[in-house]
Amino acid sequence: MRLRNIATPIALACLLAACGGGGGDDESSSGSVASSSKVSSCGTTDGPLRIMPLGDSITEGEAGHNSYRRSFFKNLVAAGCNVDLVGSKTGVSRLGKRNSGSASAPNADFDQNHEGYWDYNTQEVTGLAASRVAAARPDIVLIHLGSNDIIRGQDAGSAASEIGALIDTIRSANPDVHIVLAKIIPNSKSNVTAFNNALDGVASSRQQSRSPIVVVNQAAGYSVGDNYDGVHPNPLGETKIANKFSNAVLSWRE
Repeated sequence: MRLRNIATPIALACLLAACGGGGGDDESSSGSVASSSKVSSCGTTDGPLRIMPLGDSITEGEAGHNSYRRSFFKNLVAAGCNVDLVGSKTGVSRLGKRNSGSASAPNADFDQNHEGYWDYNTQEVTGLAASRVAAARPDIVLIHLGSNDIIRGQDAGSAASEIGALIDTIRSANPDVHIVLAKIIPNSKSNVTAFNNALDGVASSRQQSRSPIVVVNQAAGYSVGDNYDGVHPNPLGETKIANKFSNAVLSWRE
C-alpha cells in the first residue's frame, strides 16, 4: 500500500490496517469489505468511490468561486479514480450567506454534490450528519469544520470535542466510513493553532481499523493571503486544499 506524507504518525499507523474488516455480523462485515475494496481501488472495484465533502462555507463555496471541490474531483479523475461526490446539496452558495440557496459553480466540469453549510458551526452540522450520511452512503467523508466555532470565540478544546462527536455521529450511520479530518486553514479573524493541535487527540482516541481516520494538516503551507476575504480560499487556496485532500484519498489506494 502506498503511503504519502499527508497524515499524522498516529493516522498512518491506522492506514496499515485500513483494508482489514471490522468484524461483527455477516452484513456489517460484507459492508466493510465492499467499502474497503472501493477505497483501495479508488473506485475501480465495486462501483464508484462515494466521497462526501462535509463542512461549512469553505466546503460549500459561494457564487463566483468553485470551492476546493472542483480541483479535488479533477485530481482524482486524473489519477484514474472512479469518483462520485455525494451529498444533499449541489453547486455553491448563491449569496454567500446562511441558507441563501444554491447557484452553479463558475466551472461546471465537476461533480458538484456536497454537504457544506455556509455559516454553520460544528454542532449544527452534526445535527444533520446522521441522516445525510445514511442517505448518501459515502465510503469516505472529508471534514473541514470548526472555523465558525473558533471565530465566534469557542474554546479550542470544546470545539475539538465537538468534532469527535461529529465523527461518532457519522459512524452511527456508516460504521465502515473512512474519514479524512482536516486541520483547518488559517483565517484573519482567529488563531486556529490550538484547535488544530487538539484534533490529533480527537483522531487518536477514535482510530478504528474498519473506519480509519487520516488527519491532514491543511494549515501547513497555507497563509491568510490564500483567502480572498481573509476567511475563504481564493483559487490558489482551493488548489492547496484540494491537493492535500486528494493525496489523502490516494494514500489508501493499493
